[in-house]
Amino acid sequence: MKTVFIVFNQALSEKVDQALKNAGIRGYSKWQDMMGVGSHEGEPHLGTHTWPALNSGILTIVDDEKVDVLLGEVQKINEVAESQGIHAFVWNVEKMI
Repeated sequence: MKTVFIVFNQALSEKVDQALKNAGIRGYSKWQDMMGVGSHEGEPHLGTHTWPALNSGILTIVDDEKVDVLLGEVQKINEVAESQGIHAFVWNVEKMI
């Protein structure tokens, strides 16, 4: 099992929801109104007058074979909306109840 955490500009919410469906992933937790600044480039997403954009985040636990499918979907979004911002992070799940 793997954890996949996806952070993305809220403007991409519908595309990310569709990516989860395309990858056959139903279960997830979602955070809205997340603030952040990219480490290299892109505009900050701070929900302020100067930087009004905000991020959302999704955390999902998936079988190993679904990881590359989901990352492929995220990559497709990034290719057409790179300036808006989307990133995915993967790590192992050691145990869960």
